[in-house]
Formats: sequence, C-alpha cells, structure tokens
Amino acid sequence: MKMSNWSKLEISTSKLGFGAMRLPKDKDGNIIQKEVDKMVKYAMEHGINYYDTAYVYGDGASELALGKALKQFDRKDFFLADKMPLFNPKGEDYLEKTFNTTLTRLDTDYVDMYLMHSLRKNSVKNMINLDAIRWAVEKKKQGKIKYIGFSIHDDYETLLEILNLYDWDFAQIQYNYMDRDDAPGEKGYEELKKRNIPIIIMEPLKGGILADIPEKLNQPFRDLGGSNVSYSFRWLAEKEGIMTILSGMSNMQQLADNIDVFENLKPLEEKEYIAIEQVKENIKKAQKIQCTGCEYCIPCPQGVKIPQLFKAWNVNEMRSGDNWINHGDIDYDNAQLCVSCGICSTRCPQHFDIPAKIKDLLSEKDK
Repeated sequence: MKMSNWSKLEISTSKLGFGAMRLPKDKDGNIIQKEVDKMVKYAMEHGINYYDTAYVYGDGASELALGKALKQFDRKDFFLADKMPLFNPKGEDYLEKTFNTTLTRLDTDYVDMYLMHSLRKNSVKNMINLDAIRWAVEKKKQGKIKYIGFSIHDDYETLLEILNLYDWDFAQIQYNYMDRDDAPGEKGYEELKKRNIPIIIMEPLKGGILADIPEKLNQPFRDLGGSNVSYSFRWLAEKEGIMTILSGMSNMQQLADNIDVFENLKPLEEKEYIAIEQVKENIKKAQKIQCTGCEYCIPCPQGVKIPQLFKAWNVNEMRSGDNWINHGDIDYDNAQLCVSCGICSTRCPQHFDIPAKIKDLLSEKDK
C-alpha cells in the first residue's frame, strides 16, 4: 500500500482511506456487520490504516458498525476519523453530548482525526457561536482528540474564512477531475497546499459516477486500456499535499479493486491526462445533475427518494443499451410527492435547488 508521510504531524497514513458512508446493506437497508468485519479485516491486512465515519452517517449506524469491525485490531494500529455536525445544533451541551455519543458508538476513548463536518456559510456561523474550535482544542489537551480538522462543501471565500479561524491540523475537501471549479475546487486545493495543510480527499469517484462510466463516454480510457477507477485515483494520488484519498466502498470487490490500484500506482502520462479531460467533457454533456448520492438531503418529510431519483435521471440520460449500471427507471410517482418545501436544499453540500431539479425531472416524463 502506498503511504503518505505527514511531515507537519509526524504520522504516516495509507494513501487509500476506508470511507464508511456507503457500507454494505441488506434489502431492508440495514448494514451487514459480517460483511463490514470482513472488509475492514481485508483492508487492514493490505495496509489501509485510515478509517472515516461521521455522527450522521446512517443515523449512527455507520459509527456502530465501523467501531465493531475495528475491535478486531489494536487501537494504535489505525487512525479513526469522525465529525461534529454543525448543520443545525440544538440543546444544551450540544458539542459534549454529540461527541460522547460518537465515542460510545465507536467504543473508543479517543478519535484521531476530528473534523468540523461539511462546513458551509451557515455552519461556520454555528461553529463560531458554539465556540466549537475552543471546545475541540480542550478535547485535544485531554487526549480525546489527536488532530483537529474540517471538511468543506462551499466556495473559496468560505474556505479562506475557515482557514483564518485556526491553525488547522488538516482539511478534507471534495476533489476529483470533475469537481475542479468550486466548493472549493482547484483554488481551494492550491490554497491548502500553499499553507502546508495536509489534505484528505472525499468523493474521489463523485459518488460512484466516475467508476461506472458507460462505454459511449469512456472510450478514451478504453483506448488506453485503463479502468475508470484507476484514472480517478491516479489523477489525485500524485498531487502534492494529498495525504489520503477516501473511498466509500460497499462491497469486497470494490475494496479489492481499489487496493490493487493503490498497490500499483504510477504517474500519469500526457496521453492519459488528455484522455481524462476528454472523458470529463463527455460526462458533463451527458449528466442532468452532478449529484454524488451523499444522502444529506434525506429523509424527505414527504418520502421523496431524492438520491435514487437523481441517480436514475442521470443513468437514464447517459446509458446506451444495457451497458450502464441498473437503476435507470425513474419513479415519477415518487417524484410527484415533492411539495417544494426546500428542506432538502438547505442540507445539500452541492447547493442544488433540489425542488427545481425535481420539477425539471418531472417535465421530461412524457417526452
């Protein structure tokens, strides 16, 4: 496994990180603990030592499952990352209660990497009002947090505001060859690199979109003989300042395939960079909405299955014949449940006007 040395913190993490937002589930939507145990064991045996979850993932189910799986190993043999949700903090002692719940779910005495989660303009204000950074620093002094960081789903200006609040140990950004314009994009990556802040990457495959590219769009990759996944990871892996690249893997095959890429990393050639740009443009032209399926927008009060609808919308638009992944049938009846309350949009890391997009989807029903 390719490793990264964090000179700033004097630690070493695997270049591939185990993201726990998309753990394997049964037909009823429950996480399959036995599968998670096997995947974590395989990951550890192949050198992955960075595991990422969050308080809100699966309404706590992710923390519980990952915590149980990691009990197979000595706590000092891996880095565990978790996050403080600041979207809509409520109640007295919110920070303390939330953090203690996380420790209980994970069954651990400390978290290595603790992040202010998915910061945007409003949640930055909440962080300041709660004095969350000072609270985290106190937890660091107590040994309950080793390193303090943040994740961001907002523009470059918001990133600068966050960076000016504290000397952060690390930062986590959404970055891939599709997401380079904003939130915080290429400028954000360069800013973090300039400030020597170690970078963790989330959504390297853009919610799986960059893994499951249909043949009519990925011809440049096939001409070179490389896989969709390998080009996404290799594009990131050689960039300065990127320590660990998280992948939310849902089954053993995905895990094994990803490990294979990171065990055999090699720099991209010029013709491969050109191919990536060609595929990027092909995808941009075909997509209806660049949703990553993160599921922050749900549950919907009306029961609208937003991520599934958007995935089907994109799949239906991009597929040709049977060479695309399943789930291309759009459930228009479910989409019609939307009453445009807008709650989903306030949660969306990508800032999509979700009700408007659902109206666009419905407008195509009879085309």
